[in-house]
Amino acid sequence: MENNILFTDWTSQKRNLKDLNQLKKDIIKNFEENNLKDKKIIAMLSGGKDSSTALALAKDLNLNVCLCVHFVHKWSWDISKEQAQKIANKFEVPIMFYDITEDLKKRTKGAKGGSICRICKDIMKDNIMKIAEREGAEIILTGDTALEKISGPILQYLREKYGDDKFDKMELTPVPKRYKKIFFRPLIRCSYKDVIRLKDYYGIEIKRIHEVGDKFGYWREGCPLQYCDYDTTITEELLDDLYIYNKKITDLARKYGFRASIKLPSKELMVVPNKREYITMIKEILDIWI
Repeated sequence: MENNILFTDWTSQKRNLKDLNQLKKDIIKNFEENNLKDKKIIAMLSGGKDSSTALALAKDLNLNVCLCVHFVHKWSWDISKEQAQKIANKFEVPIMFYDITEDLKKRTKGAKGGSICRICKDIMKDNIMKIAEREGAEIILTGDTALEKISGPILQYLREKYGDDKFDKMELTPVPKRYKKIFFRPLIRCSYKDVIRLKDYYGIEIKRIHEVGDKFGYWREGCPLQYCDYDTTITEELLDDLYIYNKKITDLARKYGFRASIKLPSKELMVVPNKREYITMIKEILDIWI
């Protein structure tokens, strides 16, 4: 394994971070300055490239990651669960699978489709705090990268605390403050390309679901519920349909090497690359349902 990775120009210029060695030094310095070097860390592990790479970096730094938590629900992908188990095993960290189905049913009933991912994330954050309390952990590890909106509140917090953009402090902050925990985001200054390089550096292989994903150009997957139409009212029947039809489509997409998802109830089909032959195959397996 090479000893270092140079980061992209964007990361170097916009986040004052030139390479992996600098990132490691900044992280360790932050842990030591806050007397957190040996404190327990709980990792939120989705099984995707971001959270898996964040865990790898934390373990590389010999930080005290005591537990991984993977949240599941009735409509989540089995592949994601399998990937999370595989990554936890690779880095020798125990893993807990925590079912949030009932919470998700209650809190999404009657809500609009555009709110479903926010609601789900709130449920996961609420429960990870309870788990952290039980485990005596002070720090929550996440795979948030420079693409995430949380970067703004983090920088605002640092400006208020230091009077300047302290990019080298971004990885370890109590943001959001309402949770009263420290969040460790080792990739928060890293661009998409940087994360891919780090993933490869740590020998992480991710099995893709082959859904379209929530960020065009970056192929970041999640679960089928994100394809709920923005203004529609959420029902359990709709969530069931989102899982059933997107599973059929992604099973086919994996087999033939493309990506596809369908929004409901509009039946808007998204295919990457958008080839007629792929669309025809999808229509055939859905019995001309779309």
